[in-house]
Amino acid sequence: MNNNIEDVLSRTDIVDVIGSYIPLKRAGSNFKAPCPFHDEKTASFVVSEKKQIFKCFGCGVAGNAITFVRDYEKISFYEALKKLAERAGVKLQNDRQNPEKKSQHDILYLIYQKTNNFFRDNLVKHGSFARDYLESRSVSKETIEKLELGYSLNSYTALYNHLFKNKFNPNDLLKSGLFNKSANGTIDVFRDRLMFPIHSITGKIVAFGGRILHKQENTGKYVNSPTTDIYTKGNELYGLYFTRYNISRKKQVLICEGYMDYLRLYETGFTNVVASLGTSLTSKQISLLERYTSNFYMIYDGDKAGIKAAVRASIEILKRGLVTKIITLPDQEDPDSFLVKHGKDELQKYIDNAIDFFKFLENDKILAYTEKNKIELLLDSVQEIKDPVSREIIIKEISEIFSLSSNSLLSKLNQKKHRYKKKDEPSTVTNELNKYLEERSIIKILLNDVNSHKKVAQELKSDYFLSEIYKKIFENVLYQLHDEMKKSMILELFEDAEVQNVVAGILLEDHPELLLANVIRDIKLRKYKDDLEKIDVIIQKDKNNLELKSERKVIIEKISELSPKVVRKTLYKEN
Repeated sequence: MNNNIEDVLSRTDIVDVIGSYIPLKRAGSNFKAPCPFHDEKTASFVVSEKKQIFKCFGCGVAGNAITFVRDYEKISFYEALKKLAERAGVKLQNDRQNPEKKSQHDILYLIYQKTNNFFRDNLVKHGSFARDYLESRSVSKETIEKLELGYSLNSYTALYNHLFKNKFNPNDLLKSGLFNKSANGTIDVFRDRLMFPIHSITGKIVAFGGRILHKQENTGKYVNSPTTDIYTKGNELYGLYFTRYNISRKKQVLICEGYMDYLRLYETGFTNVVASLGTSLTSKQISLLERYTSNFYMIYDGDKAGIKAAVRASIEILKRGLVTKIITLPDQEDPDSFLVKHGKDELQKYIDNAIDFFKFLENDKILAYTEKNKIELLLDSVQEIKDPVSREIIIKEISEIFSLSSNSLLSKLNQKKHRYKKKDEPSTVTNELNKYLEERSIIKILLNDVNSHKKVAQELKSDYFLSEIYKKIFENVLYQLHDEMKKSMILELFEDAEVQNVVAGILLEDHPELLLANVIRDIKLRKYKDDLEKIDVIIQKDKNNLELKSERKVIIEKISELSPKVVRKTLYKEN
């Protein structure tokens, strides 16, 4: 397996790989971007072209090209490896470690695929009412097949029994979010509903939405999958997997709210559409779409709630320096009902006449914002735009629309920036590791100078390390790192993601000249001082412990050899 990994990484440029998912900007010898793994205002995600690794100094996540693809697409490590191997033209060798061994993610993906097959079969064999409903909404068989629509049986245990018979572990089934625990046992979440599978950008089914078919008390029109290891609601867009290439070709995306709106738009020929799954559009969803277009058209419901949601979404889009327009449908109309009543050509006119967000906000009377509210809303968004050119263009647009000088807007923007500027809090792990700077220094030497390994091995053992994380890094680097190993491969020496993150951070730091002998001395001193403090605590309680007193003298002699000053400060004064 390691030969496969090394071969793929050696033929892969991490900047090209990550740049195909998120926009990167050069910052000196590195590249930077807002982190795709957590929300942040300051770009702290760094990609090193020289070392072929990435690291976010905000949330701490780090890795190489393979782990980025794995985490971004939520696929297994082996799937990410295969994907990059195909991209690089590398043929993977047979792997003795059995790449088919299922990870937790793989198991959940398989559960969802088997579930979707079950729902699709149910629609054909038992879903006459669901099929009639789709026919009444003029949804074609081709669209049903393409989008893989299904039907969940009106049963509390049909799906559970089906998957259990397929030899899935009950614990894995509970982790899938497809079942609930009740007083009567494990029951299906989705019952007697039209089922919409939600696909990830790679085509894997990660969740479901279920629409009610018969009126029921105490239940909503839709039931949606909860958050699981493979699904977070605000991170996916319904239908993007099927429309992403058309979005790229047409250079614009229509964003609607729900499944049926998407279905109607897609069925009518608007195949550059996605649905936001009933949530406010999130930065993660915008990042997904930004791969395919920078032109966003909001086509939400025509009532006040829909317009308000479209404005909130447009603000988030504006923060990324992207183009956003709003399509205002008549009151009480949504894309589904509008198309049924008026047809495709009429909706196309509305799309062609979509209003630029700034103009929309200027003329809007429904939300009843004051002019000051509107300007504040726009400036709050502008201050988060990283690109200075985009920021200046938008400031100019605001000044022209509201007849204000650019200087006054910039002055107001600077006041806001000063008022709300906050430093990111360092993580708990970072705070803890800051106590062991000597240990970090020796790791830095070992990572950057393989010739130092023999000397360090002679002088230090892992029990000199007080930090468990640095101890793990020390042991792996000292005995496994060789002079031909690329920086991106070093991370593969560690299975623990937290340890990988720390190693990546050290690799991305500058490597100042550190005198090896001094660093070894400092680590030994830290260890001896720590041992001495522990012995002193025990001696205070047991002053007649001759064995410990003898051990204490040996430690003081070792400290004295390294630094007489330390001995004078740490000597224990016996009564």
